[in-house]
Amino acid sequence: MGKRFTPEDAGYILYSDVIERLRAQFPTVPEWRLEQIVTAENEAITGGMLSIVPEEVETGAVEMLTREENRMSDDDEVA
Repeated sequence: MGKRFTPEDAGYILYSDVIERLRAQFPTVPEWRLEQIVTAENEAITGGMLSIVPEEVETGAVEMLTREENRMSDDDEVA
């Protein structure tokens, strides 16, 4: 497993905090536009790729893939 660190240590901030700060700085801009711009900037910087996810995402993915793998091997069996 990879090294654990806080999102803040990795240079990440909460989406809701970004929107809140932008709303305070640009009070006349509609919230939907702030969200649209933040989403566009995130995609431009990250290429739309997720950089960090909760650890549970991997655990859940393993569970789902294991079920799929078992289902596929069951389909291969001849009665």
